[in-house]
Amino acid sequence: MVEKRVMNEILKIRSEWKKGDDQRDAGLPLEVPGVTRINNLAYGPDPKWHLLDIYRPQNVTGKIPTIISIHGGGWCYGTKETYQFYGLGLAKRGFAFINPNYRLAPEVTFPAELDDVDRYIHWVAQHAAEYNLDPENVFLVGDSAGGQMAEQYVAMLKNPSYRQKFGYQLTNLHFRAVALNSAAVFLLDPGMISGPVKGYFTDEVLLKQRDLLATEEYINDNFLPTFISTANQDFIHDASVKFADFLTEKGIEHVFKEYGDQEHPRPHVFLINQKDPIAAQANDDEVAFFKKYLQK
Repeated sequence: MVEKRVMNEILKIRSEWKKGDDQRDAGLPLEVPGVTRINNLAYGPDPKWHLLDIYRPQNVTGKIPTIISIHGGGWCYGTKETYQFYGLGLAKRGFAFINPNYRLAPEVTFPAELDDVDRYIHWVAQHAAEYNLDPENVFLVGDSAGGQMAEQYVAMLKNPSYRQKFGYQLTNLHFRAVALNSAAVFLLDPGMISGPVKGYFTDEVLLKQRDLLATEEYINDNFLPTFISTANQDFIHDASVKFADFLTEKGIEHVFKEYGDQEHPRPHVFLINQKDPIAAQANDDEVAFFKKYLQK
């Protein structure tokens, strides 16, 4: 049972963040020239949460390199509708974009959201041919809470012993690189699991499954090439800096980018904003990074 205080914080987040997201995206088109969108495909049994959209560029010949997204939202907020404009923007840049929902806390607790990520990644593997997606060129992107799950999923892809702890199976998808945007990495650092986050990482989870949350302990030197982005006013800015240093020590190929400055400040997960020229630059940088790892 989630504490009333935690539940109230979650409800406040859902209300305030949605209001802010709606203001940010007001007036943006649902249809974008050069992009085909396919909405509300079921990837699992839950009729509300196990749905995904696919946005495909129309100017690509052959199979389409594919970005699979894990959206952010503090593990308790967010939908594919929140991320549709961001996904359409990346599709305009030449990639198919998989934009899923997943179940949210406190209705579910760890690792149910990651189970949904695994479920929709398997769905993509099973349906890639149907939607002309290239299984040889797949990329993972996550922001904030989704960045934490992206980091964790890549760690499992590359470390069989960690994967076994979750009971996941590999697919035939070949992941080439990952982007972590304002990611909530180093989850067990002081202050990371507090307030509404405890709706997902409950005291019971921390007691019984703490080992599974120490993702960095399972990262091998064969971790995927990684694009790390943060912003000068990102409230978890230091986690991205620490992760870049961590990858350097491991000898893992990566790029670290910090956007915004004193005159042009940028907040946490600013790159979702399709009206922001600095966000456009960040998305261009991320796509350029991915394109370096495309396999012919």
